[in-house]
Amino acid sequence: MTDKIPMPIRSLAALSGEAVAAVGLPIQAAGTTYTMAQEAAFIDDKHYAVGRWDGTLSLFAFTDSPTQGPLIAKAVNSPAQEGVQMIVPLEASALAFASSNDEQSLLVWASATGDWSNLAIAATLSFDAALGVANSGARVDASGAQYLVIGHANGYVSIWLQGSGIADWICTMVTDVRAAKPANPWGIHNVRGVANVELGDGQGYVVTGSEDGNLTIVRVSDGAILSTTVYNPAAQRGINSLAVAGSTLLVANCAVGAADSNLWCYTIDPVGWSITLTDKATLRIDPSAPQVFNFDVIFSVLDCGPTRFFCSTEEGALWMGQVSPAARLSVEGYKPIGAALGSALCVSGVRLSATAYDLHEYLIE
Repeated sequence: MTDKIPMPIRSLAALSGEAVAAVGLPIQAAGTTYTMAQEAAFIDDKHYAVGRWDGTLSLFAFTDSPTQGPLIAKAVNSPAQEGVQMIVPLEASALAFASSNDEQSLLVWASATGDWSNLAIAATLSFDAALGVANSGARVDASGAQYLVIGHANGYVSIWLQGSGIADWICTMVTDVRAAKPANPWGIHNVRGVANVELGDGQGYVVTGSEDGNLTIVRVSDGAILSTTVYNPAAQRGINSLAVAGSTLLVANCAVGAADSNLWCYTIDPVGWSITLTDKATLRIDPSAPQVFNFDVIFSVLDCGPTRFFCSTEEGALWMGQVSPAARLSVEGYKPIGAALGSALCVSGVRLSATAYDLHEYLIE
């Protein structure tokens, strides 16, 4: 059981409104276990990992057949029994990935074979509990060295340098990216997105997105903050997810009220590292809904094809659209995919997976 509440539920509970009074029953709440997916990532071309709020981490083999569902390759429990909020694939040749664990550690998972059947913990990476549990992360190549950049629940970013092997990592820097005035009613600073920005001089750069509303450019080699931008000065909720393709940045958030948007498009300029808003959209089915939570956003960039994005929203919809070379959004439409609250998305080439409670797999045409 956990007292941590999934973000869409927490956000909706904070909105005021009339409701029918519940009838008193002779029962007492003992706890709630949430089984919805929080994070998903491809760990090689055909396998992906799904982390859930109940602390389970499952691996699946993508099936290219339209009549066969996902095949569980391996299912393990996070030892700390916390929700698995972060999964970051490491170098492809190593057959390894990192995941969140608890408020003071990460896990490095590895497989000696290509089918992931012998998945095991290769290393436990400890950090100061003041940083908070890992919420997001990215692998970055900076000046020929491999780094793991982690966004934490308490508004910090930790930077880890790889040593001689896949299990050898040392924390070289911690950067405070907290906003002075959080864009949420709870005063929280969870860093929900970390994305590699492949621009600049090769020293390694990431952009982070936090529930306090800040977009922050961090140089990986020394942890320096190069720019900070509030994604929406009028926001009532912070950032849930972000994605980068070239110089284009997409941000997913929760739209509160009819006038708010839940998908924002920006450009990143490596000269001065400014972040400039270019467009926004509202991915909404029911115009009367008090909020529409955009749970996740990812890019799909195929050879000779358009730059596409996918988003999942709490209305149980998978949205698709395109981003023009001028960083303008074109929403193509949505597909209902079942349960509300949103799905964790991941993509590898033409393969797309969307997981909330059930797993849905698609081939991008």
